[in-house]
Amino acid sequence: MGIDERTKLKTHARLVESFKETQLIDTDRGALIFRVDSPGSVPQDPSSERSEPETFEWIREYLKEGQVLWDVGANIGVFSLYAAISKKNKVLSLEPSAESYATLNANIRLNGLDKYIQALCFAGDKETNLLDLYMKDTSAGASHNSIGSSTNQFGEFEVNGYQSVIAIKLDDLSEINGVPSPHHIKLDVDGKELEILKGGTKVLSTIESIHVEIEGRNLEENLKDIEEIVSLAGLTEEESWRNKGSGRNRLYLRK
Repeated sequence: MGIDERTKLKTHARLVESFKETQLIDTDRGALIFRVDSPGSVPQDPSSERSEPETFEWIREYLKEGQVLWDVGANIGVFSLYAAISKKNKVLSLEPSAESYATLNANIRLNGLDKYIQALCFAGDKETNLLDLYMKDTSAGASHNSIGSSTNQFGEFEVNGYQSVIAIKLDDLSEINGVPSPHHIKLDVDGKELEILKGGTKVLSTIESIHVEIEGRNLEENLKDIEEIVSLAGLTEEESWRNKGSGRNRLYLRK
C-alpha cells in the first residue's frame, strides 16, 4: 500500500468517525448521550416498556449515594450511565460483546463518567473460564447472544459469529484488587442468569438487592433454582415488582 493510498484511507476513516450520529435521551436525572454505531445501539426512551422503566425505578429508589452497582450484562450502558450520572456512585459494568463494549466505553466518555464507571469486557459464569460468545447478532447493542452455547432464554438460535471471552465467577471478580464490592447487582444476560448466580453465592450474601431478568427459560425452567440461590443468600422477593413496567424483571431485597 502506497503512502498516498494509506493517507487517503486514514482521511476517509476520520471522516466516517466525525459523521457518527449521537442520540440524546432525557431522564429524571438529566440527559444522557449515546453514540450510534448500529441500529441496536439507539437507546429506547426511558418511559418505553422495551427500555424497562422498572429498572430505572429500582436504581432511583434503592441505589443510595456512595453505593456501588454491578451492571452484569451492561450492553451499551443505558443503566450504568443512569446510575452514575449524578457522580455520587460507582458502577462496575460487565459486557462480553466487543462491539457493545466499544460503544459502552464511547458512551461513558461522551457523558464524562470515566471516573465513575469501570467497564470490563467479561462475561459472568458459574466458573472462571475462557469461553466462546455465540453471537446471534455481532453488532453493537445486539441482544440474545449466549456464552458457551447457541441457546439463550428463548431456545436455539442461528449463530452469525463467535468471540472468545473471559467468563468469570462473580465471587472471583470480587477478589480482584481494585474491584469495588457491590451493594446492588443488575443481572440481564439473556438466559445465563442461573449460571452466574451459582458463581456468585458469596457476593450475593453481602448485597442489599439484585434485579434479575426472568423470562423464557428462566421463568419456565430455572425459576425454582434461581429463587433457592437468592433465598439462601438472605434475599426476599419484592413481589409487587413483577407487574412493573416490562414485567420481565424481579427484585430481591435484603430485609
